[in-house]
Amino acid sequence: MRRHAYRWLIVALLLVPVIAVSGPASFSPHDASIDTVSALTLDSSLQEIPPYESGARPGAATLLLLCFALLIVLPFVPGLIEVYWPRDRYPLPVDTQYAKDPRFFGRSARAILARSLDVDAVAVGTHEVVMSKPETVVVSAAVTVPENGEQTEIMVVRGDLDVESKATCTGELFVTGDARIGRGAVLRTLSVEAAVSLDAKVRLERWLDAEGDVTIGSECILGMSAATGGAMTLGDGVEFSRLFGAPVSTTGFTGDAGSAPAPKTPAFADVEEIRTIEDLAEFHRDDLIVEPGEDHLRPLVVRGDLTLKAGAVLGNTARVYGDLLMEDGSLVHGDLFVEGDVRVGERAAVRGNLFSQANIHLSRGARVGRPGICKSLIGKLAVHMDADVAVHGYILTDGRGRVSCAGSS
Repeated sequence: MRRHAYRWLIVALLLVPVIAVSGPASFSPHDASIDTVSALTLDSSLQEIPPYESGARPGAATLLLLCFALLIVLPFVPGLIEVYWPRDRYPLPVDTQYAKDPRFFGRSARAILARSLDVDAVAVGTHEVVMSKPETVVVSAAVTVPENGEQTEIMVVRGDLDVESKATCTGELFVTGDARIGRGAVLRTLSVEAAVSLDAKVRLERWLDAEGDVTIGSECILGMSAATGGAMTLGDGVEFSRLFGAPVSTTGFTGDAGSAPAPKTPAFADVEEIRTIEDLAEFHRDDLIVEPGEDHLRPLVVRGDLTLKAGAVLGNTARVYGDLLMEDGSLVHGDLFVEGDVRVGERAAVRGNLFSQANIHLSRGARVGRPGICKSLIGKLAVHMDADVAVHGYILTDGRGRVSCAGSS
């Protein structure tokens, strides 16, 4: 309502000077009975006739000046109203405990199906249901899709599912038992309540969600998302966008190392007044190299590149505007926020979250997160993982995600 009132006020202010200047037109007080011929014969005595009288109203200049002043003041009116009669004095409500569900696709699909069909009680056979649109759902016991076969309907399998090599399933698959997918098969979506095993070169067009452990063969393409409530193992050459597991590991995973030394307590006791960033963080305007044995008890802000030498330990969070290099065996207890590329060396570990606006490369034996604690690894442009890598939690990239167990890609 207030916005519309301002709009009409502006329109009114723009019309006032137009009305003030244009007013009703009045012409000179000549006798209308003078015809054209007599008008042509008039001589210089016409000069004595009173000049043309304009129709402008008196005070037009004052009105124009007043309107100009109002147009200058008008943009400040909303701000003055908010100063003296504030409505937005309180911050917007933000749920600081909110976290994105990495298994959203599978859980939402099962919820939509459950609203349309009682999967446990319905009879085996074909059913016409309305989900987001009218669909045909086939309910079966254990199912085998033959080699080079094709399944087009939405299928609910109350048992195990076997999809043989080079079969194609264009309908959604909901499985209450285990699922085994053969080499070169193509699936749209797969929701499984137990374990999943994908042979080599399987392609998922959309997503995979499972409650049990998931084993992904070499050169599989995992579509938009692959998530599990258990562990996920990736073979060589797997391509992905989003992954979630506890953990997500690559071929040759040997387990997590023993407990690392606890980080030292950050030193903030000497801060009496916060005036600049250097009162809360250790600020470096150039590159920084952290050697083994160095103590950095405050969060780091590095305008250049950050290098952690082999065996170095960083006990806090770091914000890096350049690139980050973690040499072999280095350790970070906090979170890492990096604008450039990140390379985590062999047997190096990040206990917190790891974010990069560019590329992340996890070398052989690298670890992110730890058992029982979910962390996130996000590389906007690319995430590359070598052999024996483990990430406890969520992996995301908007570009290319790839496993290369033979070495760097």
